[in-house]
Amino acid sequence: MAKATRRRGLIGFGVGFLAAACGSPGPRQLVLGTETCSQCHMTLADPRFAAELVLRTGKALPFDDPGCLATFLTEGSVPRERVHSLWVNDFLPPHDLLDVGEAVFLVSDGIRTPMDHRIAALRPGPSADSLRASLGGELRSWDEVLALVRGRPARSGGGSP
Repeated sequence: MAKATRRRGLIGFGVGFLAAACGSPGPRQLVLGTETCSQCHMTLADPRFAAELVLRTGKALPFDDPGCLATFLTEGSVPRERVHSLWVNDFLPPHDLLDVGEAVFLVSDGIRTPMDHRIAALRPGPSADSLRASLGGELRSWDEVLALVRGRPARSGGGSP
């Protein structure tokens, strides 16, 4: 009797584990100070600018700057049909992950990002408007960021802190 109960418990655990593993791909917690950017290969260090691309396979590619994520995509480094979702950290604490389609992007010379793209992701609303008023610049959509990055010359170095 105990063996049958234990076996059912292990089977239930295994089925639950497989169901969780087969779920929809999504973002994961990035490890600052350890992981490197998939575009510029710098170590991720600043939670205000982290971003990630999730492939349909579930693999997550880390980026240290929203501009690096945009550059990676515009250069065709991964075919669009392999991309499941795109995520950026909110510039403002607590630096929650935002789907790029739900974020606004402050493009401002008042922002110094790891690769000097000067783009920060924000949750739309009064905080984003306030930061724009404080730092200057323009709030843009993700499609506008992609168009902006397509039109820029390649960046060769990082920004200043």
